[in-house]
Formats: sequence, structure tokens, C-alpha cells
Amino acid sequence: TLTPPVSISLSPLSAALTASQTQQYTATVGGTSNSAATWSLSPAVGTISAAGLYTAPASISSSQTVTVTATSVADPTKSVAAAVTLTPLVNVTVTPASATLTQSQTQSFSASVTNTGNTAVTWSLSPLVGSITAAGLYTAPASISSSQTVTVTATSVADPTKSVAAAVTLTPLVNVTVTPASATLTQSQTQSFSATVTNTGNTAVTWSLSPLVGSITAAGLYTAPASITSSQTVTVKATSVADPTKSATASVTLNPPMNVTVAPASVTLTQSQTQSFSATVTNTG
Repeated sequence: TLTPPVSISLSPLSAALTASQTQQYTATVGGTSNSAATWSLSPAVGTISAAGLYTAPASISSSQTVTVTATSVADPTKSVAAAVTLTPLVNVTVTPASATLTQSQTQSFSASVTNTGNTAVTWSLSPLVGSITAAGLYTAPASISSSQTVTVTATSVADPTKSVAAAVTLTPLVNVTVTPASATLTQSQTQSFSATVTNTGNTAVTWSLSPLVGSITAAGLYTAPASITSSQTVTVKATSVADPTKSATASVTLNPPMNVTVAPASVTLTQSQTQSFSATVTNTG
């Protein structure tokens, strides 16, 4: 009795997988009525079912190759092998993970892509507020009317399904105004100033004078000095506690008190005589 030799073939002969991915293999046995095959792995990385479904391990730390072998049950000397290349998942990280900016400020983001030779990323914004360069330099818009968050996303060019996001919080500039904007006082008079701070929850201010003539309270009450010999201007400044780079000023003009003198101070006249008096007014135009 002459019988043909048992033969076995396998499809596919190669595959590339990453963590938890699967590949269905099909073994074809010829020369026998017993078409069954047994499956084995070398090394034993991942699993393969009796039906030839290979499942990669859930975690792959480095690239490696696993040999999938199908062996004929009818003739165990007959087998065929296929190669599975296992590669770790592409991973993307971005630094910094968050940033807080105000109008026109910039923040440079950097992306690190691992487990691939192609480390390039594309950058995108959501919503499209501000701009970002191909190198990851984000620029806030020139005008910010209210606080909002923009998501900066870096997407792997090698594997566009892999991306990571960073958050940019945009806040409007702190603004300080002082009322009244100016005042004119003479010695010992007072003027109450008020400061309004917007675009921050901390509306406190500190008050200062330049030059240090007179005094001002923490509540903004300015008191002129008790003696003023000549006109001068004092700048009253309110500085935001939340953002000390933001301030507003008001001006106080200090004038010495007006003075009037008459000469002569007294005179004695008889009928029809005359006397000329002169008045001198100082500390005013």
C-alpha cells in the first residue's frame, strides 16, 4: 500500500502584534484524512488556542519574536512554523502637563514618544484658541475676556491612535482702577480713594505714596501734611495683592493755604484825606 507523505502548511507565516492583540492562524494538513494539528509557542510568550488563535501578552516591555508551530497529529514529524513579532505599545508623554497663561504669554511643550523609531508628533488645540507651532510652542491669544481651558494634544505620527493632552488655563489680565483719578488738597485735608480689582478673586490692594508726603491708610484714606509750604503733586498708588505687577495711580495736588494781607494795617485820617491800601494774596494764581 503506497500512501503520500503527510504535509502541513501554515497561514500567515508572519505577523506583527502589540499588547493584547490577536492573530488567527490556519494549519492545512495534506496526505492524510486526519487534518488535526497541535499548536506550540517558543518562547511561551502569549497564548494560542486549540483553534490556532494567538493572543499577545497584555504587557510587552521590549520587542521580541515568538515562533508559532503547527504540528500534524497524524505525523508528528511534520510541522511548520510562523514568526510573530511583538512590539511594545507606542507611548506618548507631554511636559508640562498643565500651564496657566494670560494674554500673549507663551508656553513651550515637549513630547516624548517611546517604543518606536519615529518620535515625531503633531500638535493640536481644542478649542482652537491661541496657536501652537510644530515644535510645541503655545501662544495665548492677544485678548482674553474670561477664564477658559484649552487642551493641547500631542499625537504620535507613528501611531495616530496614541496621543496625550495637556491643559492650558487662560486667565484675563488682572486690572486695577483707582477713583477719583485726581484731587486737590491743602494742609491736613483728606481724600478717600477706592480701588477696583477685576479678573481675580482676590480684590485686595496695597496703597503707597510717591513722594512720601502725607499719609494713606490701608483703606485708601489720604491725609495731607499739616504744613504745606509750596505746591507739589503726590502720586497715590494701588497695587494688586493677587498680581503685584498690576497697579493704578491717582494724583493729589497739594497747595499751601491761600493768604491775604493788607497794608497798611491801620491809618488815621481827617476830613477829605485819602489813604491807599494794597492787598497781597499769596499761594494762588
